[in-house]
Amino acid sequence: MKNIVTWLVLFVSLSSYFCTSRKSQSTFNSSLEPCSSGGSDSTLRCGTLSVFENPKTNSGRKIDLNVVVIPAIHKNTENAPIFMLEGGPGAAATNDSSYYADSINFYRVNFDIVLLDVRGTGKSNPLHCRQLQFKKNLEEQLTEMYPLDAVKACYDSLSLNADLTQYNTTNMAIDIEVVRKWLGYEKINLFGLSFGTRLAQVYMKMFPASVESCVLWSPTTTYSKMPLYHAAFAEESMSKLMADCEKDSLCATSFPNFKYEFEELTKRGKEGPFTSNFKSQNGKTRNVNIPWFAFQTKIRSLMYMPFGLRQIPHLVHQSYLGNWQPFLSLFPDASSYDDFIAEGLYLCVTCIEDVPFISEEDADLLTKGTFMGRYRIDQQQGACKNWVNGVVPADYFEPLTSSIPTLVFSGYFDPVTPPSMAEQIVSTLNKSFLVTIPAMSHTFDGLSNPECFDKLVLEFYTNPSVRPNSECVNEMKPEPYKTE
Repeated sequence: MKNIVTWLVLFVSLSSYFCTSRKSQSTFNSSLEPCSSGGSDSTLRCGTLSVFENPKTNSGRKIDLNVVVIPAIHKNTENAPIFMLEGGPGAAATNDSSYYADSINFYRVNFDIVLLDVRGTGKSNPLHCRQLQFKKNLEEQLTEMYPLDAVKACYDSLSLNADLTQYNTTNMAIDIEVVRKWLGYEKINLFGLSFGTRLAQVYMKMFPASVESCVLWSPTTTYSKMPLYHAAFAEESMSKLMADCEKDSLCATSFPNFKYEFEELTKRGKEGPFTSNFKSQNGKTRNVNIPWFAFQTKIRSLMYMPFGLRQIPHLVHQSYLGNWQPFLSLFPDASSYDDFIAEGLYLCVTCIEDVPFISEEDADLLTKGTFMGRYRIDQQQGACKNWVNGVVPADYFEPLTSSIPTLVFSGYFDPVTPPSMAEQIVSTLNKSFLVTIPAMSHTFDGLSNPECFDKLVLEFYTNPSVRPNSECVNEMKPEPYKTE
């Protein structure tokens, strides 16, 4: 394994190729051209920057990094730009161009917004796996996460156009620094969501002088060993949901046996698949088998959003009664291709930085007695045996220690990056502020007063040395529980 210092030494040689840095946003790199977000805004600037796939070399294959810059409405602002870092890993940042380009969007009033599709996502040599992401019918939606034949086929096809060992968080951080210099910014603000928070922490560790401030939304550590804690954290969130249902008069009245019914479903499901007489949209009926892993995986995915959480007691109750129509209606009953996450990039990152470091002892300990069990770990371990190995810097798993002003948001119900993880992160950041949003899960989809979140972020970027007044998070309320 190489120490992170080695990467910095290698990176110095790139610096002479870029123009002198500046903080002003008055002009743009000449390589950027006017573009639009669905025709709604002609002020956007788009471009591509070619970088070596292997940043340790000055030869070999190059890949194009796709960049969109949304200029600040106030043209003379001296604020450092905001670099948006998406989650996954595998989501493309430029998918959010229309949102940030909106003329009434708060963020672009006084800040340039930079959207970079990190390597392996969007239009930056994307590593999509059609073999894994295309489903021809409902039955395929209910198959296991990583069928080995599909994983092998994906690996073989992607390897024709990519050295998959080079698609990791460290190289993504190097790419961000290259783009920062290419665009001519002296310093940048970081805004990371989920996996994007890991990338932000790696970047701050490697290039601290380049960062003005940072926002981490639902953060994960570099040492989280995805998916080691998924089962334990999902179990914790389910317990919180059950307690909340008991306190909520509508939920408690509608589903008085929610806890018992879920436990019974778990018991039955682990004994064998459920069978449903499913009625499709064309009116025809057919028998569909529902394995426990398909049910628990969908339940866990619903837990990512408050909107999804409020559906779970109803889904559990109907499934317990043998009515699987509400659950199956959550899936397309036709061919579909989900390209939100580039599965190949997800496997590259986790097979290099996470899965190899999961011990069997920890896997057994942290999944015992959970409704998920070892399923997710076993699936990713199997997939990684048919993927690449790689290297990480020697200090990669060390917590980030920094004085960079950082605002951290955590959701009380989060099933993947809970408040306990956010607390670990801020413990080594001596200029950080932690805000826990009581009704939020991994995101706040379905909560009222969402503008509170944006208000706090912008208050922080404007004055990062002062903790923003976060009282408004108590007004971010969920919708009523679904009862029918």
